[in-house]
Amino acid sequence: MSQHVFRGLAASSGIAVASVLVVRDVEIGSEGSGVTPDGPARAVKALGSVAADLARLALAARNGGRDEEAEILEANLLMAEDPSLLVEVEQTAATMPAAAAVTKVTERHAALLAELDNEYLAARAADIRHLGQRAARILTGGGAMPRPERPSIVVARDLGPADVAELELSEGLVVGIALAEGAATSHVAIMARALGLPMSVALGETLLTAHDAEEAVLDGDNGFLVLDPTTAVRAQAERAIQGLEEERRLLAATRGLPAVTTDGRELRLLCNAATVAEVDAGLEAGAEGVGLLRTELAFLEAPRWPSVADHRAALEWPLAQLDGRVATVRTLDFGADKTPPFLTGIEERGLRLALSHPSSFVAQLKAILQTGRDTSLRILLPLVESERQFRTARSLLVEALHEVDWQGPTPELGAMIETPEAAGQAGAIAGVADFLSIGTNDLVQYTLGLDRELPLATAQAAADPAVLALIVRIAEAAHSANLSVEVCGEAAGELPVTVLLVGAGIDELSVSPARVDAVRGLVRSISADDARAAVRSALTASSAVEALAIARELIDAGPSSGTARSDNGLSGVVA
Repeated sequence: MSQHVFRGLAASSGIAVASVLVVRDVEIGSEGSGVTPDGPARAVKALGSVAADLARLALAARNGGRDEEAEILEANLLMAEDPSLLVEVEQTAATMPAAAAVTKVTERHAALLAELDNEYLAARAADIRHLGQRAARILTGGGAMPRPERPSIVVARDLGPADVAELELSEGLVVGIALAEGAATSHVAIMARALGLPMSVALGETLLTAHDAEEAVLDGDNGFLVLDPTTAVRAQAERAIQGLEEERRLLAATRGLPAVTTDGRELRLLCNAATVAEVDAGLEAGAEGVGLLRTELAFLEAPRWPSVADHRAALEWPLAQLDGRVATVRTLDFGADKTPPFLTGIEERGLRLALSHPSSFVAQLKAILQTGRDTSLRILLPLVESERQFRTARSLLVEALHEVDWQGPTPELGAMIETPEAAGQAGAIAGVADFLSIGTNDLVQYTLGLDRELPLATAQAAADPAVLALIVRIAEAAHSANLSVEVCGEAAGELPVTVLLVGAGIDELSVSPARVDAVRGLVRSISADDARAAVRSALTASSAVEALAIARELIDAGPSSGTARSDNGLSGVVA
């Protein structure tokens, strides 16, 4: 067989050389063509099984410190349990085979979202479609995803988040993903990036003619898959893999060095965390502490407001790892996509919600103080709306300090600025706060109307000139009040956006543990003056895409640091 090159879109960077493992399409006809009395019940039960799988996989991700992955799976779980979807599936399965009914209904729901012509909602459409395909696989006896017996590049028409989560359990034998369809902004792409799996998408229908065990080379940087590669292509791929490993080694070697630009501006590099595993991973990567410790994730299924003891149990071990280091604990950010059962139907969110239940808010503050005594403790308030609201929270902190008989300096109390309205009041809020923090996920959502449940999409959209202008305004307000300002949203770990954040005057970057090395390497490879010039140009750009291109030019022009990868891909040898 001669070499066959499939060209598509880059979705997750990296190179892989391995044999192919093909995930075949579900054959709906294999269920049989007749309508059966138990069809409706079987269809609903299949979706219930999908929901149970999602819950299991989300819990495993959460326990493993992979919160971004867990949130995606939990969002899919909510879709699988949607009452309107289940009712429609049950009714449709009374008129056609169960697998066909599930597929038809989920395809209809997906089409409704896809018709909105919004690339961010397209990811949700794809997720609904995958739920139907997974349920159909159960109904037709297809079972779970195939398990590889050797290092493999998984080839499929498309995959859903649950499929990727299952592949992750294959003891490291899945080394890449190649999809005939799919999108670079999909939830599957986000998960592949989080797992460090190279992935190319939109490779075309003929990709599905591949056979199990065929040798392949996957280039996730340039969007290629090569079946039966030539000796030259395989050799280039192996050199590229060695180069990537060397870059990772060089970045890891900078651990312990400050995140300082080439012209001497030093930033504090912290990590985002919710679990002991994430705290440990961040510290191992050289983070100076935690810039965002999420506290609500432990209580998303809680039947009531957590007590002091509940909070202490959740906080004790993560904070114990931070002895003497920065520990920025965010108070409960309930509401919207993080609403526990006892708050179903609420419209309030963040600090506004907390202040409407002051005794529960004080209970959390007391637990934070009790468990954070041995850290450099900071308390962060989510979705701060006004100076007056912040002052109210401050008074409750004073009450909590008195009740726990706090000794020593009062912990810093910070305000998360996450809406355009709050950004407009950043000067007043800075006048009463001890530090400011910018939550880019929500700031993007409220500024541009995008879906905050698509982390990568919102992270990249933080480069939009409208959002960037707000970030600059918030940083200026903080500095006018002699306060530091951090960014703790996903955007801080997206390297082109990181350039713009440095140029906007951000003092602290808090990123996922997996991004600490890369962000430190980037900061050490650019000058603050050049980053400021990039921001000035980006503010006049026509879109986030144009602003990101400006930032990438600066990265590419910088000295080699492992952040701007040399051309390790296959574009030079693939005809």
